[in-house]
Amino acid sequence: MNLATWCGELMTRVRSKLLPDALTVVKRAWSLRLIELTFLLDLILNVVPYVSDFLPWWLTIALLAGAWVARLITQPSKEKDSA
Repeated sequence: MNLATWCGELMTRVRSKLLPDALTVVKRAWSLRLIELTFLLDLILNVVPYVSDFLPWWLTIALLAGAWVARLITQPSKEKDSA
């Protein structure tokens, strides 16, 4: 088995495990959005020290806590539609 065949089989297995409606999931995933916002805020706070005078230090912690809560809240799922 050569490398190209092995990579092709691996990609087939990975695609079979991915969600068929991944775009819908990404559009509804508030926890992912909050984590990305936390990353950007933390990056800004560390790179631009002037901004840290205006933004509180606990804002990143609050955003991560919000992401945790958003992950626990029942979000609309496709299971109701298919049942």
